[in-house]
Amino acid sequence: MKKFTFNILALLSLASLGVTTFSSCSDEPDAESYYTFTGKMMSEYLQSNENFSQFATIVQRAGLMDQLSAYGHYTCFLPNNDAVNAYLQKYNMSSIDDLSDSQCDTIARTHLIPEIFSVSDMADGMLATQNMIKRNVQVEHKSDANNNSVVVVNSNSTIYFEHQDDSVENGIVHQIDVVLENSTKTVGSLIMQNDQVSIFADAIHETGLDERMDSVEDRKYAQDYERYKNSKWAMQMLTTGSRSAEAVYYPESKKYGFTAFVVPDDILKRKGIMNLRDLYDVAAKTYASVFPEDVDKEGWKFENLKDSINPLKRLIQYHILDRNVQGYNFLTVREDAGVDINIVNPTDWYTTLLPYSMLKVEKLTVAKWAGSTGVVGDRYLNRRYDDTHNIYGVHILPTVPEQYDNNAVNGIYFYIDDLLKFDDSTRDNVHNCRIRMDFSTIFPEIMTNNIRMNGKTISQGGAGGKNYQFPQGYLDGVILRGDSRLTYWYPRSHYWGSHGDEMDAQEVFDITFNLPPVPFSGEWQIRLGFPPMNKKDDRAERGQMQVYFDNKATGIPLNMAERIKDESVYGSTAFPDYANIRDDDEKRQEDFKILKNKGYYRGPHSLFVSSDGTMATKGSALSTIANCARKVLCTVYIEAGKPHTLRIKNVSTILPKRKEATLDYLELVPKSVYGVSDSGSSEDDL
Repeated sequence: MKKFTFNILALLSLASLGVTTFSSCSDEPDAESYYTFTGKMMSEYLQSNENFSQFATIVQRAGLMDQLSAYGHYTCFLPNNDAVNAYLQKYNMSSIDDLSDSQCDTIARTHLIPEIFSVSDMADGMLATQNMIKRNVQVEHKSDANNNSVVVVNSNSTIYFEHQDDSVENGIVHQIDVVLENSTKTVGSLIMQNDQVSIFADAIHETGLDERMDSVEDRKYAQDYERYKNSKWAMQMLTTGSRSAEAVYYPESKKYGFTAFVVPDDILKRKGIMNLRDLYDVAAKTYASVFPEDVDKEGWKFENLKDSINPLKRLIQYHILDRNVQGYNFLTVREDAGVDINIVNPTDWYTTLLPYSMLKVEKLTVAKWAGSTGVVGDRYLNRRYDDTHNIYGVHILPTVPEQYDNNAVNGIYFYIDDLLKFDDSTRDNVHNCRIRMDFSTIFPEIMTNNIRMNGKTISQGGAGGKNYQFPQGYLDGVILRGDSRLTYWYPRSHYWGSHGDEMDAQEVFDITFNLPPVPFSGEWQIRLGFPPMNKKDDRAERGQMQVYFDNKATGIPLNMAERIKDESVYGSTAFPDYANIRDDDEKRQEDFKILKNKGYYRGPHSLFVSSDGTMATKGSALSTIANCARKVLCTVYIEAGKPHTLRIKNVSTILPKRKEATLDYLELVPKSVYGVSDSGSSEDDL
C-alpha cells in the first residue's frame, strides 16, 4: 500500500514542480525506486555517529536534514570530523560556528548527489549526475597505501576503502578524508592561474577572449523560470506515440559554458614558439590562405589582437567550444552508448567560438586505426586515420596535473599536444566527410546544462534520467512558432535511436533552427535520421513534415510514418534482411540503389539497439531495422561562412495536434561522399 500511495502523491505534485506529464517509451519504475522505512535513513546515519557530528551540523544548518529523512535517491560523500576541522583551519576558522548558513548550504550540497552511485558505478571521469549545487563530481580509481583499490574524488579526496558503499534506506554513503570543494572561478580565470600554459593564457587575455568566457548564466531565464514552470503550457497533458505517462521538466536554469583546449608552454617552445609574437606569426601564416581577403586590413596586424579578423584571435577561438562538455568522458557520447566500437570510433562534432567552424572529436577504439601514435581509449581532435587517410590529429590529454583545477564554474579546459588549425588540410581532408550530429549536440545549451545523456548509467538504461522541454528562447537560434513543443527524452536501451536518446517536435509544430556550419561551399545533402512509425490504436505517431532550407520549401512533405520496407519506398520487391546481404556486394549495392533512388538510406550499421536492456551490449544494428531510416531532406548549395537555417513544419491534416517528428540525428554530406557513382562503389554504410 505504501508503494501505491507514494507514486500517486508524486504524480499529484508534478504540476507544482513545473512538470508536464507526457507519454514516453518508459518501463515501469525499478524496484529500487521504492524505499521503505525498515532501517536507517541518511539523516539518522549522519546523526548517530559522533565522528560525523561536524558535517551533520552543517547539513542541519543548510536545512537539508528533513530531506535526507524522506524517500529519495542520494549519494553522500561524507567527511569525518578530522576532515572538517582541516577545512576550517585552511580558511582560518576556529569552529563551524564561524561558517555562515550560506557556506553551510554550499558545503552540504557539494557532498550530496540526488542519485545513487556505488563505487562500481563510478567510471573514471565525471559522474553522470551533478551534485546538489549543480556542479560536476570527478572520480578516478587509484590504489591506497595498502594497495587497496580506492576512488579519489575531485582530485584530492579519497573514499576510505573500509567505508565505501555504506547503504541506507534512501541512498548510499562513502566516507572521505578531505572536504570537497568546487571552484567558483570561470574557465578563463583558471587558465590564467596555470603557470604551465602562460603563453596560451596570454593569448586568451590579449585577444579579449577571457572576457567572453566570463559569462556564467542567463539571468533573464532565471527570472522567468517561475512563470515558465507554472504556465498553462506546463500543466497540459500530452499523449503521443506508444509511450506511457512520464514527467517532462523545464530546465531549472540556463547556464553558459565553454570548453578550452590549451597547449602547454613546453610543447609550444619545442615548436619554436617562445612568446605571444611567435604564436601570432604561426596564426598569420596559417590563416593567410584561409582568409586572404583580410591579410592587408588593419585588424590583421599584431597591434589589433582583439579585432574579429585578427589571425591570433581566430586561432585561439578555434581552441574553444561554445559549451561545457562537463568532463573528459563526456567529450564523445558517454559510455560509447549504442556505438559498435569495433568498427567505428565514437565521434562528435561541436561548434567553436570561431564563427562558422566545427571541431571533430573522436575517441580511438578501432585498434587498426591507431597508427604509430594513437592510444586506444584516448580522445583526439580533427583526426582522420582510416582506410584512406592518415591524419593523426591532436591528442587530448586525459588529465591536467593535480595541482591545477581545470573544472570551472562555467566549463572546463584540457591540455592538448599541438595547436589546432582550421586550415586547408583540415577543411579539405578531415572535414570532407559525412558529418553526423546527434541533435542533442547541435544545441550547446543541452550539453552545458547537463541534459544530454543525463541519467545514472547507460548500461542500466539511463536510470534516474529526466526528460526536458525547452521554452521559447532557451535554445539560442531556435524559433518555436504557435504551439510547437521541443522535447528531449533521456536515453533508453530500447529506443530506435543513435544513442538511445531522442528529441521530438510535437503538436502542430513549426520549428526553425540554425544549421550547423559546413567546412566549405558546395552541394550538400541534409539528411535526417529517425525511426518511422505507423499509427497504432489511434495514438499519435509520426506525421507529415514539410522542410524548408533558408525558409524556402524543399520537395514534398516527408511522411514520417513511412518505413523503408513499405512498398511506397522499397517497391514490390521483398525487403531483404540486411544481415543476410551485407557481405554480398552485388545484393548490397542493389539494396543501396533502391533506397537511394527514393531518397532513403538504411540506418547506420555502426549503431545498434540493445539486445538485453543495456546500451553497453550490442544488439541489432540500425541498418537491419526497418523502423530506422535516414531520409534526404534536401540537396542544396550551401555557402560556407554564412548563416543557414532549417525549418520543419507539421502539415498533417489528420489529428494534427497529435503528431510528432523525431529528431534523432542530422547528417551533412558533401557531394564527394553522396555523389559516388563509379561502378561497384558507393558511400559506406557506417
